[in-house]
Amino acid sequence: MNYLFLLSALTDRLAKTHVIVGLCLAILGFALALLARRIASVCRPEEQRKLPVENNNKVYIMLKGFGLVFLLVALIIMMFE
Repeated sequence: MNYLFLLSALTDRLAKTHVIVGLCLAILGFALALLARRIASVCRPEEQRKLPVENNNKVYIMLKGFGLVFLLVALIIMMFE
């Protein structure tokens, strides 16, 4: 019986707009953080694409930073109504 109440409370919580927006931003930020190295290699000139991306590459750092900022904003949006 308690499980049905918890399930209905969870669905009510997930149906709120700020939670949906927060989840979308979190997914986008997580994907951006995971794919930062691959995106940075695509942004390089054609002859350097086969070389590995260094950790101090500016595009790589920027993409990782944006991904982590998206995750932080998603957390803040989901916490506060």
